[in-house]
Amino acid sequence: MKKMWLSAACAAGLLLLSGCSDTLSLPDPTSLIRPPRLPADKEVLKNVIDRQLPAGATAVRTRDSEDTQAVHYADLDGDGKREAVVFYKPVENGRNIHLMILQEQGDTWVNVLDIEGKGQQLDKLDFTDISGDGYTDIVVGYGADGEDGANGTNSTLMVYSYAGQALEILGTKLELPYSEFALVDMNKDNLQELVLVNLKPNIGTEIRVYQYQGTDFQELSSLILPNKTVTGYYNVTAGEVAKDQNGVVLDIMIGAGSYTQVVMMKNGILQSVLGEDAAFKDGFVKSEDVNGDGIIEISMLKTPYGWSDFKNKEDIPILTVYGQWDGSKGVTPVREQYRDANGRFTLPPFPQELLGNVTLNTVSMVDKYLQFVRIDDRKWLEEVRFFTPVQWQNESEEKGWIKLYSTSSQVIAYRVNPEGELAAGKTGAPAT
Repeated sequence: MKKMWLSAACAAGLLLLSGCSDTLSLPDPTSLIRPPRLPADKEVLKNVIDRQLPAGATAVRTRDSEDTQAVHYADLDGDGKREAVVFYKPVENGRNIHLMILQEQGDTWVNVLDIEGKGQQLDKLDFTDISGDGYTDIVVGYGADGEDGANGTNSTLMVYSYAGQALEILGTKLELPYSEFALVDMNKDNLQELVLVNLKPNIGTEIRVYQYQGTDFQELSSLILPNKTVTGYYNVTAGEVAKDQNGVVLDIMIGAGSYTQVVMMKNGILQSVLGEDAAFKDGFVKSEDVNGDGIIEISMLKTPYGWSDFKNKEDIPILTVYGQWDGSKGVTPVREQYRDANGRFTLPPFPQELLGNVTLNTVSMVDKYLQFVRIDDRKWLEEVRFFTPVQWQNESEEKGWIKLYSTSSQVIAYRVNPEGELAAGKTGAPAT
């Protein structure tokens, strides 16, 4: 028996007209609109879910912007057949959300379980074998309604194991509070640990690492990062933080700025490896693996070369630098790129051979024109221009411009120097 912690393109109708008629009566355009067609198996499941939901209830997604699915699939009981997991919110305000599990049986789906959760919102969701018994467990972060829930505080973690028509709660530590959590093999023993990050007002950040052992979760180590001015975490990611070293990377909000901290285990003891000033920044940029080597890079912001005398910070276009923890106390830059401060576009990282050798021409003006040049010979590499719609109509794709972002009043476009280093390796438009 498993032993674990807690229980359980909008398609529109098209009207083809040939010729005209004074007597032709057109239907209301809204009557022609049809919902998107789903693959047959998903359409069957959707119909079953719609019938099983209580009147007025709605399926819910997690708060994670990268998780856009309301239905998640996993083989929870190890029988080789997938289950569908759906969370839904009852129509009554203040009620906890529910967890529903449906099983694929023949050419249809059957609702085999429905339980009440431990919060009014679905904060985070993960499917993994955290107990190490070969079966997939459900790790659920429940959040509260209101401001505290939206800020990641007052959240509750539950770990469920589905064992043949029943849902068990793993372990005896019920309803663990957290601000953020991560799943990662911290001590390289080929088992995943549960890392809970908690914001302690007027104290700092508390981190605890748990591992499932026997019939319960045991705490392996804990750590306090003392900083009374921390207001939250805008990104927490876990994985390889240096070659052959796993850990957790926290992007921490502090006033109008932020800093990044790396936490890892050495000889079974949690340790933080960066000082607060090592990766402090006047803004918010996520740490992530930007060069595809499997190691999480630490985000930093840099004033471009030649701009240090500009007194008004709003006039300075800032470069984003990604570095890797060097295994001791420092951060080594590995990539640089430009990210629009207002989130409208992101340019591709500069090639490795240009690391530390790119700045912006000081004729550049934020929200008007940006020209990126080499530091050594001042040759231009790429440029971004902000057009009015009328100005954009007078431009042509033959001039090399690629649209990045547009509204009714503005078009932002980008092009590279066809004779520069970026032209040969160009793979397409930057991320938007």
